Amino acid sequence: MRKEITKSRRNFLLKASACCSIPLFLPGYILGKDGNTSPNDTINVGLIGNGVRRSNIGSRPGSRFIAICDCDTRKLPKDSPNIKGFKYYEEMLEMPGLDVVSIATPDHWHTRMTIDACKAGKDVYCEKPLTFTLMESRQIVQAARKYNRVVSSGSQRIMEDYGQYIAPIIMSGAIGEVKEIHASCGGAPSERTYTPQEVPAEFDWERWVGQSPWFPYNERAIQPMTWRYNSDFGTGGLGDWGGHNFGGGLYSCGMDHIAPKEIYAPNTEKNPTNGAMIVMENGVKFFHNPSGPKVKIVGTEGTYTFPDTQGYKAKHAVNVRRYSGGANNIADDFLYCVRNRIRPFQDVFYGANVADYGHMCIIVYKLKRDLVWDKEKMEFTGDPQATLLVSRVQRAPYEIEV
Repeated sequence: MRKEITKSRRNFLLKASACCSIPLFLPGYILGKDGNTSPNDTINVGLIGNGVRRSNIGSRPGSRFIAICDCDTRKLPKDSPNIKGFKYYEEMLEMPGLDVVSIATPDHWHTRMTIDACKAGKDVYCEKPLTFTLMESRQIVQAARKYNRVVSSGSQRIMEDYGQYIAPIIMSGAIGEVKEIHASCGGAPSERTYTPQEVPAEFDWERWVGQSPWFPYNERAIQPMTWRYNSDFGTGGLGDWGGHNFGGGLYSCGMDHIAPKEIYAPNTEKNPTNGAMIVMENGVKFFHNPSGPKVKIVGTEGTYTFPDTQGYKAKHAVNVRRYSGGANNIADDFLYCVRNRIRPFQDVFYGANVADYGHMCIIVYKLKRDLVWDKEKMEFTGDPQATLLVSRVQRAPYEIEV
């Protein structure tokens, strides 16, 4: 196990400086060459996971759903001649004319499906949290860059809730230099068990469990707010609303590219709060608040709490990262970036980095001690037990390979 993790760290180390927002490459997109979508063509979308949380990527102008995949065949289209149903996403990826994959599965499948789609030459829109472990965050970014794909994390609230209001104020210096970022959301997932039930004939439970340790089927286990808080399949509130509020707080300060450095357990002398405290690489303190305002930002000259009750205004106009091409929603931003081969607003690197803040909190809550993160070595300094949690054992044949 130790040897496998060391090998993975060596293979998947990524420098943050190499992941800044720059055009992808290739002038060939203009003609629709090299497997890229022509700006004049309709973008064909395949959906993986036809549950309660499905994106509207294939319902926007200039796009259309041509395929839906779900390992529960009861959820596949029955009376839609223009949309083909697939039980296995690997078969869908081979479908002629498919341009984009939208992933709306439980958390534990996000990275594997995204990487497989990138290998198949497809661009990807994946619901948050983008990854399930710290190692997956490195793997998913490497795959997107290696295969030159447009990959977007799906948190519409970052721009809609925060980008239009907080970011221009904070980045203008209206509250001075940022010292603390507070964000609230639910907590970590936990180990859960249920009384085994018979698997429905239409449902491939083996596939649904995927890389996770084998888990007996129970109807409750597949409910969204149940699997979300089951540590075998979900990342709890830290991955769910953390994807919105952690991302919103970091983005509003222009810091969603800054990695965590030190992580402190709650209710200690160094961190007397009820939630984990993360010291970022730039020295700013980031707090997970289990309750309270969605986002609170503390500066040297004031404190901004969302929603604002003090009437803060921007000191001056500032350029903040926004949706591209005049888009007013994350779906249209993604589709514009697919057409023009540029990185989207919630690019894979930013989505993975935001997910890491949740992963750090999950680990420190599990171990109940302070940690120091070395992103270059992909390990927690002097803590082999914590380092084992950087990745997880994956059940065959569903292992992730970039």
